[in-house]
Amino acid sequence: MIILSIDTSQAASVALVDTESETVLAAEQADDQRRHVEFIGPALARVLENPARPDLVVTGIGPGPFTGLRVGIAAGIAVGQARGIPVRGLLSQAALAEELHRKNGQTTGSVLIAADARRKEVYFSVYESFDASLQAGPFVAKPAEVDEVLAAVGQTDIGGRVGRGFLLYPEVVGVPSVPEIVDPRAEYLALAAAREIAAGRELVEPVPEYLREPDAKATPARQSSLK
Repeated sequence: MIILSIDTSQAASVALVDTESETVLAAEQADDQRRHVEFIGPALARVLENPARPDLVVTGIGPGPFTGLRVGIAAGIAVGQARGIPVRGLLSQAALAEELHRKNGQTTGSVLIAADARRKEVYFSVYESFDASLQAGPFVAKPAEVDEVLAAVGQTDIGGRVGRGFLLYPEVVGVPSVPEIVDPRAEYLALAAAREIAAGRELVEPVPEYLREPDAKATPARQSSLK
C-alpha cells in the first residue's frame, strides 16, 4: 500500500511511503513548529511529484495546537477528495513510538512520549515498546503533574522517554532516552498506520484530538436593546 502521510501536530511533516517494502519514496520535514500553512502546500506538491500514486491518506490527529492540526488535516482531506482516495487519522505520537521501535529494535517495556502543548504544559501518552501499541493517553498536564496522572492510570514502570517535552522540561519529566527523536515524522506515521491495519485495528476519522478548549473564544452575540 502507498500511504501519503501528513502531520502538523508539532513541526510539520509530509511523506509518501510504500508500506509493503517499507520504502520512503519522498519526505519533507519542517525545521520548526511554526509556519505550517507556508510549509504544507509546497511540501505536498513536491512529495506528490513522485510517480507512485497513494492509495490512502493518513493525517496525524494530534494532540497538538489548534491551528497546526487544522492545517494538516484539511490538507489531507483536500488531497483525498481530489484523488478519490480515503482519508484516515492516527494519533500523532504513534509516529514517535514507531520511530523508537524501529531504532531500538524489539525491546519490551513502556515508553513515555511527551510533546510541547504550549502554556507550559505537555501532551503525553504511553506506548508499548515491543509493538508500538498505545497503552494510555493521550493526556495534557503541567510537567510536574505527569507522574500523578500516570500513577492514576497504573503506568508507573516507564522504560523510555522520547519527544520534545523532555527537551523542554528535563528537570521535571526527565531526560529523553533518544534525544534525536523529537517531533512526529510523517514517514513513521505511515508505517505506524500500516502496523495498525495489519493488526486488524481500524484507523479513525480525521478529526483533531485537541484535549482542551481553544484560547480564542467566539464573540458572544449581542442582544439588541431595540423593542
